[in-house]
Amino acid sequence: MDVDFILHAEHGVNASSFAARVSASTNSTLHAAVSGAVGALKGPAHGGAAEEVMKMSMEIGNPENAEEYARNKLDNRERIMGFGHRVYKAEDPRARHLRERSQALGEKRGDPRWFQILTHLSEDVMAPYRERGIYVNVDFYAGSIYHLLGIESDLFIPIFALGRVPGWSAQCIEQYENNILLRPRLHYIGEMDREYVPLEQR
Repeated sequence: MDVDFILHAEHGVNASSFAARVSASTNSTLHAAVSGAVGALKGPAHGGAAEEVMKMSMEIGNPENAEEYARNKLDNRERIMGFGHRVYKAEDPRARHLRERSQALGEKRGDPRWFQILTHLSEDVMAPYRERGIYVNVDFYAGSIYHLLGIESDLFIPIFALGRVPGWSAQCIEQYENNILLRPRLHYIGEMDREYVPLEQR
């Protein structure tokens, strides 16, 4: 867990850290800014991926089922969780550390099945996608570690949040020290010069 918390503590301007900084830039309190970050982290496209990877592993059940499962997903244009990252076009360096610990923990607990499933997915099924810069990310092995530690899947995001609080706090402190209101602009590309229609005539 120490290694997991260190690897998750801080990771640049990810979605939840950006949410925290935006809140901090309004001179809101640190607690409020961290609460906003938790809201962003809750989304499956951000903090929920480890839980989805473990759910996927349980659906696969055994290593020999991994290839057929993945092929069905890909044929239906569905995502295989735990692959790809907005920043990395090579392997997420954090994943390497968790891969080693997932394997060691599985062997120690006498339950190497989850690591074997993940290894089969990453090394065999998804290997051709590396040419497109799609590699495993930190969430790919995190779920198996939490599961082997006896942590229920609905606690994966809270565990992630615990590890990320130091990073959020550091981002907010930095924002407070040299603050400017963060207000990105949006470029409207919709219809122009529309005629206003009174509500009762719509």
